[in-house]
Amino acid sequence: MSTETAMSKPLSPEAIEALRRLNEVGVGQPVPKFPQSVTAQLLACGLVAEANDDEVEITCNGRQYLSGDCD
Repeated sequence: MSTETAMSKPLSPEAIEALRRLNEVGVGQPVPKFPQSVTAQLLACGLVAEANDDEVEITCNGRQYLSGDCD
């Protein structure tokens, strides 16, 4: 999914906060858990990807969404 497509879909406030929290996770730190509806929204927009053990990690598109950089 392109960043333009992800940017055109409005995210819920909960999804934006989840994305911000994922962006702050460092290597080796535990990933926060989010409600399934929030995770599904972020996955559908291509802003996160599935990782291990039902966890998700932020994608480059997710970081671009937060920074507002659509190039």
